[in-house]
Amino acid sequence: MILNLFLVLFALICVALVFFILLQVPRQAGLSASMASGGSLLGGRGVEGGLVRITSVLGGFFMLLALLIGIVSR
Repeated sequence: MILNLFLVLFALICVALVFFILLQVPRQAGLSASMASGGSLLGGRGVEGGLVRITSVLGGFFMLLALLIGIVSR
């Protein structure tokens, strides 16, 4: 019962993770431009910063659910 719940949540998070990753704008500037910009290397502003934060949270839930599914399925 709980394994089915975890699997459904895992599938929903996978779909949401793909969606939010595809919404992000690729950074074409390369490594040298990101080093020169200083403060914007670790965090974005506005919509891009929100997308990065949502993607990070979903990635954390993805890893947690993968671990829980592995433990519960034994």
